[in-house]
Amino acid sequence: MEPRLHILLVDDDHADLALFGIAVDKMDLNIWLQTLTTGQQAIDYLEAKGVYADRTLHPLPDVVVVDLKMPGVNGFELLAWRKASRVFSSIPVVILSGSKDPDEIRRGADMGADKHILKPHYFEDWKRVAREIWDFWDAGNCERSNE
Repeated sequence: MEPRLHILLVDDDHADLALFGIAVDKMDLNIWLQTLTTGQQAIDYLEAKGVYADRTLHPLPDVVVVDLKMPGVNGFELLAWRKASRVFSSIPVVILSGSKDPDEIRRGADMGADKHILKPHYFEDWKRVAREIWDFWDAGNCERSNE
């Protein structure tokens, strides 16, 4: 059996959450997906606060996938919080954004994002995104197991 990948997807666009979820369901990959719509929910989830306190129901993710532009705590603020945390700074983060702005991409990398993926326009491309995140995680997972 392939390893199980736990993804925490944080995006305020419900259509993007749904399309990513459908793409994951259609892939032959062992992915467990948790979706949230705000950066503050993601912080609460990672810190196991409130409704996210039970780690059997809300396990720590292997990868956090985050949109940059959200109301409240946005993706950059979530990256800043993560970077400052001794506990959560080691969890890889993939930015999934509609922005092609090189300054935003660079800023995300400077804030500790491990990868930037442009949001797709077509459903078939959502499956490519899911595969790209799997391959990113799998490559890192293999490297860690060889250390």
